[in-house]
Amino acid sequence: MSDTAIQAAQDWLARFLVAWNSGDLEQVRNELHYPHITIGPAGGQVVVAPTREDFQTDFARMAEIEGWASSSFDDFTAITASETKVHFETTFKRYKADGSVYGSGRVLYIVTEQDGHWGMQLRSGVPDAALAAARKGT
Repeated sequence: MSDTAIQAAQDWLARFLVAWNSGDLEQVRNELHYPHITIGPAGGQVVVAPTREDFQTDFARMAEIEGWASSSFDDFTAITASETKVHFETTFKRYKADGSVYGSGRVLYIVTEQDGHWGMQLRSGVPDAALAAARKGT
Protein backbone atom coordinates (compact mmCIF):
# COMPACT_ATOMS: atom_id res chain seq x y z
CA MET A 1 0.00 0.00 0.00
CA SER A 2 1.07 3.56 -0.62
CA ASP A 3 2.12 5.15 2.69
CA THR A 4 2.08 8.61 1.10
CA ALA A 5 -1.49 8.20 -0.13
CA ILE A 6 -2.62 6.76 3.21
CA GLN A 7 -1.14 9.72 5.11
CA ALA A 8 -2.76 12.21 2.70
CA ALA A 9 -6.11 10.45 3.03
CA GLN A 10 -5.78 10.36 6.85
CA ASP A 11 -5.14 14.11 6.78
CA TRP A 12 -8.31 14.42 4.72
CA LEU A 13 -10.25 12.40 7.35
CA ALA A 14 -9.26 14.99 9.96
CA ARG A 15 -10.36 17.87 7.69
CA PHE A 16 -13.61 16.11 6.89
CA LEU A 17 -14.43 15.61 10.58
CA VAL A 18 -13.83 19.32 11.28
CA ALA A 19 -16.11 20.22 8.37
CA TRP A 20 -18.78 17.73 9.48
CA ASN A 21 -18.73 18.95 13.08
CA SER A 22 -19.06 22.56 11.92
CA GLY A 23 -22.57 21.67 10.73
CA ASP A 24 -21.84 23.81 7.67
CA LEU A 25 -23.03 22.12 4.48
CA GLU A 26 -20.69 24.17 2.28
CA GLN A 27 -17.64 23.11 4.29
CA VAL A 28 -18.68 19.46 3.95
CA ARG A 29 -19.28 19.86 0.22
CA ASN A 30 -15.72 21.21 -0.11
CA GLU A 31 -14.33 17.92 1.24
CA LEU A 32 -16.12 15.68 -1.28
CA HIS A 33 -15.52 14.65 -4.87
CA TYR A 34 -18.32 14.48 -7.42
CA PRO A 35 -20.17 12.56 -8.42
CA HIS A 36 -20.45 11.62 -4.77
CA ILE A 37 -22.08 8.29 -3.89
CA THR A 38 -23.69 7.31 -0.59
CA ILE A 39 -24.89 3.77 -0.01
CA GLY A 40 -27.38 3.92 2.83
CA PRO A 41 -27.94 1.37 5.55
CA ALA A 42 -31.50 0.63 4.45
CA GLY A 43 -31.41 -2.14 1.87
CA GLY A 44 -28.70 -0.72 -0.32
CA GLN A 45 -30.34 2.66 -0.94
CA VAL A 46 -27.95 4.52 -3.25
CA VAL A 47 -27.84 8.31 -3.43
CA VAL A 48 -25.77 9.92 -6.16
CA ALA A 49 -24.94 13.62 -5.98
CA PRO A 50 -23.62 14.50 -9.46
CA THR A 51 -22.52 18.00 -8.35
CA ARG A 52 -21.72 19.76 -5.08
CA GLU A 53 -25.11 21.51 -5.16
CA ASP A 54 -26.82 18.11 -5.28
CA PHE A 55 -25.16 16.85 -2.08
CA GLN A 56 -27.44 17.36 0.91
CA THR A 57 -27.13 16.72 4.63
CA ASP A 58 -29.56 18.34 7.02
CA PHE A 59 -27.58 19.06 10.17
CA ALA A 60 -30.50 20.91 11.82
CA ARG A 61 -32.73 17.85 11.33
CA MET A 62 -30.00 15.54 12.73
CA ALA A 63 -29.84 17.77 15.80
CA GLU A 64 -33.63 17.84 16.12
CA ILE A 65 -34.35 14.15 15.52
CA GLU A 66 -31.20 12.51 16.93
CA GLY A 67 -29.94 15.16 19.32
CA TRP A 68 -26.68 15.31 17.32
CA ALA A 69 -24.06 17.87 18.34
CA SER A 70 -20.83 16.30 17.06
CA SER A 71 -19.18 13.13 15.79
CA SER A 72 -15.82 11.42 16.23
CA PHE A 73 -13.73 8.76 14.57
CA ASP A 74 -12.54 6.16 17.04
CA ASP A 75 -10.34 4.34 14.60
CA PHE A 76 -9.74 3.94 10.93
CA THR A 77 -8.04 1.22 9.00
CA ALA A 78 -6.67 1.56 5.50
CA ILE A 79 -7.96 -1.55 3.75
CA THR A 80 -6.23 -0.93 0.45
CA ALA A 81 -4.51 1.98 -1.26
CA SER A 82 -3.03 3.14 -4.53
CA GLU A 83 -1.33 6.46 -5.25
CA THR A 84 -4.71 8.15 -5.83
CA LYS A 85 -7.25 6.13 -3.85
CA VAL A 86 -7.58 4.77 -0.30
CA HIS A 87 -10.35 2.61 1.15
CA PHE A 88 -10.86 3.20 4.89
CA GLU A 89 -13.02 1.34 7.35
CA THR A 90 -13.86 3.67 10.21
CA THR A 91 -15.65 3.44 13.55
CA PHE A 92 -17.57 6.60 14.39
CA LYS A 93 -19.58 7.87 17.35
CA ARG A 94 -22.26 10.53 17.55
CA TYR A 95 -22.61 12.77 20.60
CA LYS A 96 -25.30 14.93 22.16
CA ALA A 97 -24.51 18.45 23.34
CA ASP A 98 -23.82 17.16 26.87
CA GLY A 99 -21.06 14.90 25.49
CA SER A 100 -22.98 11.65 25.90
CA VAL A 101 -22.74 9.07 23.12
CA TYR A 102 -26.08 8.17 21.59
CA GLY A 103 -24.94 5.97 18.73
CA SER A 104 -22.09 4.64 16.68
CA GLY A 105 -21.39 2.55 13.63
CA ARG A 106 -18.92 1.49 10.96
CA VAL A 107 -18.45 3.24 7.65
CA LEU A 108 -16.44 2.58 4.51
CA TYR A 109 -14.96 5.70 2.94
CA ILE A 110 -13.36 5.67 -0.48
CA VAL A 111 -11.09 8.70 -0.56
CA THR A 112 -9.61 9.80 -3.89
CA GLU A 113 -7.09 12.34 -5.09
CA GLN A 114 -8.22 14.48 -7.99
CA ASP A 115 -6.27 17.47 -9.31
CA GLY A 116 -4.13 17.56 -6.15
CA HIS A 117 -7.10 17.50 -3.75
CA TRP A 118 -8.09 14.53 -1.59
CA GLY A 119 -11.79 14.05 -0.96
CA MET A 120 -14.45 11.45 -0.32
CA GLN A 121 -15.93 9.84 -3.43
CA LEU A 122 -18.08 7.15 -1.78
CA ARG A 123 -19.35 6.28 1.67
CA SER A 124 -21.32 3.35 2.96
CA GLY A 125 -22.23 3.10 6.62
CA VAL A 126 -23.91 0.72 9.01
CA PRO A 127 -25.26 2.27 12.23
CA ASP A 128 -25.58 0.37 15.49
CA ALA A 129 -29.08 -0.26 16.89
CA ALA A 130 -28.95 2.83 19.14
CA LEU A 131 -28.16 5.16 16.23
CA ALA A 132 -30.75 3.50 14.00
CA ALA A 133 -33.36 4.08 16.71
CA ALA A 134 -32.23 7.70 17.20
CA ARG A 135 -32.59 8.37 13.48
CA LYS A 136 -36.23 7.31 13.75
CA GLY A 137 -36.74 9.69 16.69
CA THR A 138 -37.40 6.88 19.12
